[in-house]
Amino acid sequence: MRTRRLPGPVCIAAAVALATAACSGQATGTASSGSTASSGSTASAAATASAEPSATDSPTAAAKPVPTVLTVGTVTLTSGGKKSVLVNDKGRAVYLLTGDTTGKPRCVKDGCTSFWAPVTSSTATPKTGSGVTGKVAVWHHDGIDQQTIDGHPLYTFGGDKSDGTARGHGLSSFGGTWKAVTASGEAVK
Repeated sequence: MRTRRLPGPVCIAAAVALATAACSGQATGTASSGSTASSGSTASAAATASAEPSATDSPTAAAKPVPTVLTVGTVTLTSGGKKSVLVNDKGRAVYLLTGDTTGKPRCVKDGCTSFWAPVTSSTATPKTGSGVTGKVAVWHHDGIDQQTIDGHPLYTFGGDKSDGTARGHGLSSFGGTWKAVTASGEAVK
């Protein structure tokens, strides 16, 4: 690789200032002309520094939930009983949080949604499988198109590692109790 020499120390100082501004996202003042360069490698380092910010410089993007089609499936509750409930495309139980509505949401922050992923939709009118009788709609909030049933936002639980289980059923957190949802949109008792 061939390194090109810049005309003088002022240009090198300006390149370093520009690289610093590009990486930090802030404007800088005028570059000082008091810096010196012993070789062309300083210019090369300045050019490399201004290329692209590293992964640590950029904010962490939240993982977007995958849109799903709700259907009816049989799951085993934490109590051991089997129930017919709403499930996603992977056969994972779908939950609602008691007291959680689109008018008064309780699970919209990372502390909650990192465990309880919103069930999303890629269309304004979500598709449902046969047997779903509750009114399924889409709630648009915080850049998310979250499915609801009879006004209750729907979620899946991160602790359900396989289909056919509902390990989140009966857990209490975020001001309510998590319940698997029947095909008609009611919380499983």
